[in-house]
Amino acid sequence: MNTPMKKYNIIAVMLTLLFSLGSCNDFLERDPYTVVPDYDYWQNEAQIRTYANGFYAAYFVGYGTSGLIGGSRYGNGDTFNDDVAWRTQGEFTPIRIPETDGSWDFSYVKKANYMLESIDLVPALDEATINHWKGIARFFRALEYGDLTFLFGDVPYFDHTMTATDYDVLYKPRDPRTTVDRKMMEDFEFAMNNVRTDDGSLQINRYVVAGMASRYALREGTFLKYHGIDTNLGNELIDFARRAALLVMNSGKFTITDDYNALFTSDDLASNKEVIFYRSYVDGVLMHCTLTYNNKEAQTGANKALLESYLNSNGLPVHYLNDAWQPTTAEEFFADRDGRLTETFRTKYFIRGEDCTPFNYSTSGYSMHKFMSDKDSLSSELKFRNAQNVTDAPVLRYAEVLLNYAEACYELGTLTQVDLDKSINLLRARAGVNLPPLEMQGNQPAVNGLAYDDPMRDPDVPSLLWELRRERRVELAFEGLRYNDLKRWKKLDYMCNETNPDIRYGAYIRLADYPKANTDEVKIVDGASEGLILCNTGTERKAPQPKNYVRPVPRAQITLYKNHGYVLAQTKEWEGEE
Repeated sequence: MNTPMKKYNIIAVMLTLLFSLGSCNDFLERDPYTVVPDYDYWQNEAQIRTYANGFYAAYFVGYGTSGLIGGSRYGNGDTFNDDVAWRTQGEFTPIRIPETDGSWDFSYVKKANYMLESIDLVPALDEATINHWKGIARFFRALEYGDLTFLFGDVPYFDHTMTATDYDVLYKPRDPRTTVDRKMMEDFEFAMNNVRTDDGSLQINRYVVAGMASRYALREGTFLKYHGIDTNLGNELIDFARRAALLVMNSGKFTITDDYNALFTSDDLASNKEVIFYRSYVDGVLMHCTLTYNNKEAQTGANKALLESYLNSNGLPVHYLNDAWQPTTAEEFFADRDGRLTETFRTKYFIRGEDCTPFNYSTSGYSMHKFMSDKDSLSSELKFRNAQNVTDAPVLRYAEVLLNYAEACYELGTLTQVDLDKSINLLRARAGVNLPPLEMQGNQPAVNGLAYDDPMRDPDVPSLLWELRRERRVELAFEGLRYNDLKRWKKLDYMCNETNPDIRYGAYIRLADYPKANTDEVKIVDGASEGLILCNTGTERKAPQPKNYVRPVPRAQITLYKNHGYVLAQTKEWEGEE
């Protein structure tokens, strides 16, 4: 039975009411929410499932919900990175220590712990069923702590529920990031060993667990490594990511499909063999607006740096053997390139002031259509308009797992041609992409027997790793992962104009080809009549500091601890800041 993701929000509301409703006298006499047991609720497996469904929308956001600010991490919701040409560059946030921060929130930790302790109250469950649901609870706890540590570093670790008067636990100090990381791995490991391989449509299964574990463990492991926190533990996490990815890869259940664009433009992803997990949208019930942004809305455009990251069709970088490569027309720019380029961006430039029918302009000229099937652009159906889109969101793709695997192998120093052939090269062989396989010649990347080095490569990144990161960037463009990648690699400087000037530019155009262009808005570098669109004309973003890679503890939390006689330390990178 297909249970659309839309039901999760409804279930969560119903569950909240279940715990909260009753007469005033009943409320005063009842045990508080955090007290276990609650014999009135935990009676059968269906009730466990209902409670677990309350987690889904928090961790599998997909295209968000309804309006333009609907929480989407895709498309126009994925713009704080080095892929977008912003008009101005503000400083990295937060600029100062905030009074409050909604992300310093342990409610989902409490929710997972409560579920974990309550499962044993349900009568007549066999051991496998108990361990499945405990695996689900521990999976969500691992996700929550993975996010908390990635944001704040050291955080208090709670592994059980407590009452409001358990001050020594409620106001415990921050545990070391590395301690929490080990707990996260333990939770993922238990879930990978015990969650069912199939629990029905749109329900968490072992492969969803493993795919997400590969994401989180690689993210945290590389952060520890590149930030010099704990290389040994970093490698343990990276190896855990490799093993988790292999669990998915060896299952035989998933494959790279032939239609890249269909992954992001389909109303129903249930049968797509590349999609490990997705969020379902239903007309009139749960809708989004990500498609609309690719259709009739004006776009804050992608930048030159991103579009030039896509390889030529021969598998070589566009600037290889030609540092001055600069096509002067869209036809030349998009010709003979990695097929994912034209699956992600339209093959003409859409300039402000010109007639861009049936779409709208892009500030950089580059018009994204990754989340829009252009054949539907003239449709009168409401599902292609405003906040009424119903395309399903692929929240976990097999392609990402393959990329996680290849990167983990490289970081561990074990990458071989066999590893590339069962990961990166499956993506390159996708119909419509058709790039030659990536080869290894020693530590150098190669195609068709030719070793090469991209002249645009960051000199701090080895050439083969540069190619793996390129593959990740273009395959997963605008899917909500790029900023976290820059953060874990300690490369937020890619978001600064001074060190990465190409992020401020758009397409190369000749104004004579666009006589109606709004020249008050569409500016060419140095005021010329042809050249790159200068999208960023404002302030320069300052180079990142260590504090930009981790958030401070909000002041209110430190005060709360103090008022109860306890001490909550400020993040060390923020000590001495206002």
